[in-house]
Formats: sequence, structure tokens, C-alpha cells
Amino acid sequence: MMNQVANEKQILAASKEERTAIKNHDMITQAKFWGDQFDLNPNDYEAANEFSKALRAIGSSDRAVDVATQALALHPGDVELSKTLAKAHMDTGRPDRATSALYNATPTSEDWTLYSLYGVALDQMGDHPKAQLRYARALEISPDNAVVLTNYALSLALEGKPAEAEAKLRHAIDANEFVDPRVRMNLALVLGVQGKFDEADKISAIDLPPQMVKANSEYYRKLLTPPSRSWNDLRRSQE
Repeated sequence: MMNQVANEKQILAASKEERTAIKNHDMITQAKFWGDQFDLNPNDYEAANEFSKALRAIGSSDRAVDVATQALALHPGDVELSKTLAKAHMDTGRPDRATSALYNATPTSEDWTLYSLYGVALDQMGDHPKAQLRYARALEISPDNAVVLTNYALSLALEGKPAEAEAKLRHAIDANEFVDPRVRMNLALVLGVQGKFDEADKISAIDLPPQMVKANSEYYRKLLTPPSRSWNDLRRSQE
């Protein structure tokens, strides 16, 4: 009887079809599934990467770091695992460790998302000039990319260069037919902190109801009201 129970609990390697189907389930279910597959075979690349991603999604980023680190030891420099590990480190407030993970994957990579993520990590560390070099590299791979241009713009804004940030965001909007509303919101913010309130309100009104446009406008004015007349307020608002 005990052997029968043990056999019923035995974890088997999932089929390709099962691995595809599980991605339609909630993240807790995915974490359990991929955790079982990882425990069954820690050398399973897909299981390690998907388990790490699922752990991040359910708020277990420390465990995600452990799993991705273990997997990277078996697959040094792997781009997807490096990105997963970097995101997990950033979740836990350790962007310096994120940059270390990304550095090892960059020499041969042509993945724009890797460089954009690298830039975000450097921005979190306050190293905006180096972050902007990573965004520039990402744009070489994926020109006019709205995500990269937006990250680049926010980096410039945090460095205290609102006019340059504005130019990047306008480029993102002009060069792409379909733009995430957050790009326009960031443009409105950059315009607002330059005192261009009417234009900021006009941009905000594309995506927001009147009461929210008014609230945002009041916030922009507050940023420019002494003694808060500095980019430190904007910097704190983005942390």
C-alpha cells in the first residue's frame, strides 16, 4: 500500500504538450508545475527559466535568484537566464548584482531587451551616463523602439536634462504608429516639470479624464514651487 502511494506521488517529466498547456494557467499553478520539473531535473533549462519567472510573478524573487543562479552555473552567459536573474535582483533592491548578471551576457548578444534592462539597472544605481550608453546600444539593434526611447528619456530626466528627455519621448511617439499611453504620460510629466503646463495638459487629456488631468497639472506645479524647485523631487517620484 505504501509503495502504491509513493508511486502515485512520483513526479514524471512533463511532455511537450503539457509544458505548452501549463502556460495558460495562473502563476501559482505554473510555479508548482515548473518547480516539480526543476526538482526532478535541475539541468532542465526550460524548467529552470520558467520556474524563476513564475517565482518572480508570485513575489518569491529571492527564491527566483537562487534558481536562476543555479541554472546559470550550468549555462554561463545565457541571455534569457541572465535577464531573469537580473530582474529578480532588481525586485529585491540589488541593481548592482543585476548589472553583474547582465554583463556576462552582453559580449555576443544582439538582444535589445538585454541592453535596455541593463540601462534600467544602471539608472537604479544612479549611473545615468552609463545607462544611456546601454540604451544607445539597444537602439542600434532596434531603432525607434518606443520602450528603449522611453527608458532613455527617463534616464535623461533623472539626470536633470528635461529638454533632451522631451526630444526622446517625442521621437518615440512620432516614430511609432501605436504607442503605449505611458509614453505620453511620461512626455506630459517632462513637459510639466519644464513649466509647459498647457501642452502637458493637452497630452494628458488624450488618455485621462479631466479630473486626472487637473490633478496631474497641480502635481507638476508643485514640483516647480519653492522650496521643491529641483529635480530631486522628480527623482524621488520615480523611485
